[in-house]
Amino acid sequence: MGTMRSLLALLLLATLYVASLVLFPVERVEVVGLRHLKEAEVLARTGLFPGEAWLWVGPSRLEPLLQDPWVAEARLEKPKVGEVRLLVREREPFLPLADGSALAQDGTLLPGGAPWAKGPRVEGQGPLPKEALLVLARAYPEAQRLRYTPAGFWVEFREGSLFAPDAQFLLKYAQAGRPKGAVYLYSWGVSVRP
Repeated sequence: MGTMRSLLALLLLATLYVASLVLFPVERVEVVGLRHLKEAEVLARTGLFPGEAWLWVGPSRLEPLLQDPWVAEARLEKPKVGEVRLLVREREPFLPLADGSALAQDGTLLPGGAPWAKGPRVEGQGPLPKEALLVLARAYPEAQRLRYTPAGFWVEFREGSLFAPDAQFLLKYAQAGRPKGAVYLYSWGVSVRP
């Protein structure tokens, strides 16, 4: 008797699913907010295509999309029967890196984002000090290049550069104006070379 009920319940669910495909199919899928990602890629990741059962389209479809570093936020809306709207907010590239990727404002690494990044170019050796570079780029918005090595950080401008073994020294100096020549900041003092 129990297997008969289970079989009937399964048959009922299958019938409801097929009926929902016929009665309420997805007729239109709209993707809003894309700047760098391609609509076809977004739809493929979410599996949202016309012809699917509109009733069964839910927020779980967004999980693969949210794994993409470019996607900061995604939301699914069903404005009316047969329509699905996918709202995407992408991260903006901020600091271009030498390998062609970029750092977003929140420190997320964006593959291939360098061409769209508006901040100073970043070059360096060793592990990427994301937080320090982001703070320096905000403190020195007119810098042309930021460099880092195990020895310290450089902030380079058209007319000069700053060096410090620790990014905190550069932050303290940010209000002092732009250097003419090379300025080296240390805990014990400042050295200037024209």
